[in-house]
Amino acid sequence: MQITKLKRSTFTIYEEFRLIDKSVVDAVIRPFSYIRQAPYLKNPKYQHLVEEAKEAFISSAWHKGEWWYEETKENIKNMLKGKNAGFIAIDYLAAIRHRIKTAKQIESEKSKMDEVTALMEYDNIPWGESADAYFKLKMFTNVRKIKKAFYPQRALTYNPRKNPYQIERKDGEVRLITCDIAQMAGQANDLSITGCIRLLPTHRGYFRELVYMESYSGVNSIRQALRIKQIFYDFDADHLVLDMLNSGITTFDQLGIITKDEERGIEYDPWTVMQHPSIEASKYEELSERTTGLNALPVVYPVSATSRLNAEIAVAMRDILQKKMLGLLVDESEAEDHMIRSTYKKEFLDQGDMSANSFFIAPYLQTSLFINECINLSLTLLSGNVKLVEPSGSRKDRYSSIAYGNYFASLLDQELIREPDQSDMLQQMMALTQTA
Repeated sequence: MQITKLKRSTFTIYEEFRLIDKSVVDAVIRPFSYIRQAPYLKNPKYQHLVEEAKEAFISSAWHKGEWWYEETKENIKNMLKGKNAGFIAIDYLAAIRHRIKTAKQIESEKSKMDEVTALMEYDNIPWGESADAYFKLKMFTNVRKIKKAFYPQRALTYNPRKNPYQIERKDGEVRLITCDIAQMAGQANDLSITGCIRLLPTHRGYFRELVYMESYSGVNSIRQALRIKQIFYDFDADHLVLDMLNSGITTFDQLGIITKDEERGIEYDPWTVMQHPSIEASKYEELSERTTGLNALPVVYPVSATSRLNAEIAVAMRDILQKKMLGLLVDESEAEDHMIRSTYKKEFLDQGDMSANSFFIAPYLQTSLFINECINLSLTLLSGNVKLVEPSGSRKDRYSSIAYGNYFASLLDQELIREPDQSDMLQQMMALTQTA
């Protein structure tokens, strides 16, 4: 391996410094700073002068919970105290003033972002949770480590034999599709969300990996049922966790019949409710009777959220974050670097396929939107139960979908790590006896 000679720095510029690991800044880069050894300083007349090493930090605004924010605040305080420090913030108006971008261009770019990202990127407003937020940003900061996302098959490159974007299944892994169904199709503030979660067995329960998420609005129950089945089989999933309120029950009815996929030229079997101790017998009977398809596959876990169940779902979600048993995709900028180095590089950079870039970046962007939704949720109490409330004009569809899936995963946790009962021990003893 070739080793280049390390040089010292009298002026260090940290471009997009919010993306640099704080330990790298403190332990690797800063120690290489030193005072400038200008020739004129050798003159006895100027030996009392010292040119201190300088640093410049450049970045767009970002979440308050990360190290860049504290560093920036400290710098501003030093400036106000008259110390050798400075700070300048330039928003999108400067770009318009100096004819770098037009107002129309800025408007178009902001329209493609969620509100929080637009505030940080264009208005220089750092974002953080409110004082009564149930989920804190720090809960998510250290879990965004997954670089490889899962993708359903694209229509342009559909392969009937194998999904080219599949992730290899591990021993003991369980895979969930989890869905929050929009109450009214087409409503501006209501989305249907589908997420893909890998459950990887550990001694502490299943480690969750949220590897894909997508959203859509204004889609009828027939199309929704088709899309759910496409993703389910592309992901090689085991269970579907389905919101059953309002439009959810209509989607369940559509899942209960043979679904024809004209695009792929295949038919999907009907589905029905699965058996599980947490599902009441009356609910199981009701949903079984609603299923009209013969020999339906029992893969659907229904969620009909009450105030009490919503409280349990919220607590389970916070608990898994605190235990760091949830893994999320990295942010969009890191995802782009990963794509350029991945096996999907050719597709990702294909200039003739305008949809490819957005297809590959979409699940990473959805993850950021999911986090923003979570930290926007405020805690209130309703009849002694936890209730999460979103700000006016905001939504919590992504949170609901993933929280439903996590709740079902918490039930599977109990089965994974439960103590073996006497019948289990008896079976093990009998097996040992037969072996002997």
